[in-house]
Amino acid sequence: MHALSFFIMLFLLLSGTAFAQDKAAEEKAKIGEIKTHVLEPVTVTATKREERLGKIPASISTVSDVEIEEMGAWKLGEVLDTLPNVWMKNATSGDAIAIRGLTSFDTSIYSPVGLYVDDVPQPLTYMQNLLFLDVERIEVLRGPQGTLYGKNSEAGVVNVVLKKPDNQTRASVFADYGSYNTLRAGGLVSAPLVKDLLYFSGNFVRYQTDGYMHNEYKDDDRAGKNESMLGHGVLRWTPTSAFDLRLTMDASHVDKGIGMLRYETGSNATKRFNVMSDASDDSEENTINPSVTAKYSGEAVEVTSITSYMDYRYQFLSDLDRTSTFKGYSDVDLKQQGITQELRFASPGKQRLTWLVGLFGSSSHSDVQLNRIRSVSAASTYLDTDATESSWAAFGQATYSILDNLRLTAGLRGEYDNAHGGQTSRTGTTSLVGYSKEMDAFEVLPMASLAYDITPRATAYATWSNGFLAGGFNYFSANSLETFYYQPEHTTNYEVGLKTNWFDNKLTANLALFYMDIRDKQVREEDPNGGVGVWKFTNAGRAHSQGVEVELTAKPLAGLELQGGLGYAYTVIDDWTTVTDGVPYSYKGKRLPWAPDLTYHLGAGYSHSSGFFGRADLYGAGTQYFDAENSLSQDGFALVNARVGYAFNHWEVALWGKNIFDVEHATKKVRDSSGDVMVEDGAPQTFGASLTWRF
Repeated sequence: MHALSFFIMLFLLLSGTAFAQDKAAEEKAKIGEIKTHVLEPVTVTATKREERLGKIPASISTVSDVEIEEMGAWKLGEVLDTLPNVWMKNATSGDAIAIRGLTSFDTSIYSPVGLYVDDVPQPLTYMQNLLFLDVERIEVLRGPQGTLYGKNSEAGVVNVVLKKPDNQTRASVFADYGSYNTLRAGGLVSAPLVKDLLYFSGNFVRYQTDGYMHNEYKDDDRAGKNESMLGHGVLRWTPTSAFDLRLTMDASHVDKGIGMLRYETGSNATKRFNVMSDASDDSEENTINPSVTAKYSGEAVEVTSITSYMDYRYQFLSDLDRTSTFKGYSDVDLKQQGITQELRFASPGKQRLTWLVGLFGSSSHSDVQLNRIRSVSAASTYLDTDATESSWAAFGQATYSILDNLRLTAGLRGEYDNAHGGQTSRTGTTSLVGYSKEMDAFEVLPMASLAYDITPRATAYATWSNGFLAGGFNYFSANSLETFYYQPEHTTNYEVGLKTNWFDNKLTANLALFYMDIRDKQVREEDPNGGVGVWKFTNAGRAHSQGVEVELTAKPLAGLELQGGLGYAYTVIDDWTTVTDGVPYSYKGKRLPWAPDLTYHLGAGYSHSSGFFGRADLYGAGTQYFDAENSLSQDGFALVNARVGYAFNHWEVALWGKNIFDVEHATKKVRDSSGDVMVEDGAPQTFGASLTWRF
């Protein structure tokens, strides 16, 4: 029904827009039809060199700046959820990107998916649902990418490429206003300070909303408020055509209400978007992230150096029981400082043999304090964790053209990780209990692929690669050495694919099939000796994920672009046995949580030379589980977004709607010690308007 409504709305939108054009504009469009009636070749840098998307032997999706703007996407998750087998877990316990059904357990601060913004890694899950501006494109690579990227990535990479300042002067100011008193406003400027030598760009965005959650106990309509600010500045120096130096500073502040979790069942159950909480349920997040990128493009080699520093702090206070009765609250203060250095050497231009080698090092220090204050003070718990983590890696990848239409790629990564963590734990007025753990791991991760150009417009490939996710510490619920740490997990990935181009560049169609063997899967389970609320992070035996990705893009008419995608990932546990109440229990056959088995997208965008434009998107997800037992789930659902507007002179006005049919869905479910279910509701129907000025 929603799909039918989508196509009806899309037809009316596009028909109405087209009808509004005058005869002169139609004739103008016919003249330019030869140029606008084809899909332009897509060039990406996700493989660390400029390459045509259709020739890369991997499942890769790209989203351009034009598509992002047409969608009206403000955050990274709004873009990723439209791509096959890519999903953004969006919960107050932490955001996390899932690719091909593989993600981290709830409350983990690290993800198997690498996120980069202009080559700078964003390591923490809390940072993954970016509020962005001035994006050139977003690239998503599925599968391990350890032989190409400095920081290891087990399930894939999301590469956000921002626009760089150059000799072009450009500026814009924008404002969006919508439902729930939502305002998004900001601006950007980019200009040369000295032509061909020195350039500057800067942008700022503020996002604020009352949110859609109501606290019945406090009669507060801002339980899910969000007040975010993001600033980005770049100073670029190009003293010669071969040398490029960029100094970048990013800073952000987020003040957010986290009163999102409500009871769905039991005596404390409330309606959709209504909570009962006696705590403040507030969080504050601050990030400072300067970086330096230097690139030398010589005749024999290209050298790139990326140095970054991150200072991150996240604090929150939330209700433990989610009722109006004071039973307890959690008070968390997470601080992390870290530095990364990546150095890459690559062959320039297009040659029969192309290669890339690199070195990477990172070091971070985390200080996490968690206090669970309960109404019975003797039951209050206090955790203080101090951890230092270091990683050192050498990586490389080379491609050799055996024939003009046959290419062999091989790569290797060697990585050494060291982590030392100490924690003190206290319950009530009892004495402090202290424990510590040092972990070392050395991994060798090879990959190989073969690509064959069947015709100039069809390329087939097969890839084999290995990945891993480092072990870590339980910052939030440990009470002993046994529950304090967990070991690395490992994957072996097999993929075959076909990339095609049809009808003189009017249609591209890509297909990928994959199988991923997962060993030592990092999981969260109840600690049978720890009591209620104590979780043990450990490693299950084995799991696997297998599935398919299909993407289509077509340009049947001038100004009209159609997109479609489907991903299916069957993720299942093969070996995981735990002990509950002294009895062994096997999770064999259960699905891995926190990622839908099916993702799909249909989108259409239309723009006319007279200035009218419109876009509509339907995207959906299949069944998703939220616990290892698979007793908590979200059935499949589909959402529809649309945006229509008019651009004239330097101005643009638009009207937009998100989740237009107000489809009810959950982003998280959890069960309390009594068996009652709590849920976080997905965003409701929203509408708004935009105004933009560009120079």
